[in-house]
Amino acid sequence: MHLLVPRAMGSLESLVPFVRQFLEREALPESMGFDLDLVIEELFTNLVRHGTSGRNEVDVSLERQPPDVVLRIREFDADHFDPTALPPVDTGRPIEEREPGGLGVHFVRVLSRTFQYDWDERIGTTTVTMATEG
Repeated sequence: MHLLVPRAMGSLESLVPFVRQFLEREALPESMGFDLDLVIEELFTNLVRHGTSGRNEVDVSLERQPPDVVLRIREFDADHFDPTALPPVDTGRPIEEREPGGLGVHFVRVLSRTFQYDWDERIGTTTVTMATEG
């Protein structure tokens, strides 16, 4: 399933029903929705807040590739930024000693079996893909 949404924070509202429709179509448990919502919200929010370029539309897709559910978020005419290259967060350090940020990507890593980034400089697309056991 694909959903083309505006590159704006308000688009998050349309992503929750999109996830629920996918779960229903694939006969997957509703409990998967929380993890998918969290991952989509984190990756999409980072794209909107930290992206310095990109067209007004973002393609969000969910696909069943047993045993996985694969999420792809594709941005067009975008700058190269690889969230998978961010350093891991040391969650064992006291919070007052940590730098702000990075926990969202940490949660994506924890909830994913795979987490990858692809950038096609020829056409200026970035694609973040994650798979979780479904």
